[in-house]
Amino acid sequence: MLLRFLNAEHPAQAAVIPPSGGTMMTISRLPSAPAEPKAAYAFGDVIRKYRTRAKYNQRELAKLMGVNQNSICNWETDKRLPDAQTLRRLCMLLDIPLYEFFGMEDRHSGLSEHEQRLLDFYRSLDDNGKEDLETFAEAMSGNVHKRNLRMALERMNSVKDLGRAAAAGDGADWEDHPESEACVLYNSHAVSEADEIITVCGQSMEPQFHDGDRVLVQYCSELSYGDIGIFYVPGMGGVIKQVAHDRLHSLNPDYDDIFPYEDGAKVIGRVLGKITADMVPDTADRALYLEARESR
Repeated sequence: MLLRFLNAEHPAQAAVIPPSGGTMMTISRLPSAPAEPKAAYAFGDVIRKYRTRAKYNQRELAKLMGVNQNSICNWETDKRLPDAQTLRRLCMLLDIPLYEFFGMEDRHSGLSEHEQRLLDFYRSLDDNGKEDLETFAEAMSGNVHKRNLRMALERMNSVKDLGRAAAAGDGADWEDHPESEACVLYNSHAVSEADEIITVCGQSMEPQFHDGDRVLVQYCSELSYGDIGIFYVPGMGGVIKQVAHDRLHSLNPDYDDIFPYEDGAKVIGRVLGKITADMVPDTADRALYLEARESR
């Protein structure tokens, strides 16, 4: 009896040809069963990873689990799946998070994979090793804190605030003011050059400076044309104005200029800019800077 494919396009069909004469029969092959889809998560990979972390070979793990080594091999190659009770024992013995078996995200742990690896390394040490590692970690933490203190002094600076106000209007009294207070700010050229912080009071320098703005002031005795400065005018107090040819100019046209030669105005300092929200450090950074300054 001869067997051959009748049609290349239909290889599942075959013909049986008798030796002489006779009738030719066509036989159809049964389709093969579809392969079972592989799970999106692999138990074997997880078991192997945590067995390796725990420093067990397959024989040792099999002994601890009360099974033969072939069972461990079959689990790790995904040929067999452990039952629920065995899975529980594996998790307890190898410290496997149950969520990892099913490829689920751990929503309760804030540890990254690298941090978890460090934790696993720590757990693998004996008591002496853990003590040595803790001593080293404390030393490293101290070094990190010292480095953070040094960086805080580079990133931030303090400028005194006497509580004085410069009127953008009719003047502000400077005779009484609170004691100096250090205002911590993120460092910049203006912050590093400033000697004092003064608060704007009034609207005469709008739109550049508004009521309540806090400005950085560098002490000086002379200003150039166009500079914004802080002045003390007898009978008026402190004012913020722009230097013009023969007067102190108000940017807001609704306010009058001041003629310093007639009023005897005195230059206090140059306005370097105003403090914005992004210049003010948060509570943690401010505390770090103050600690760094005290430890110098």
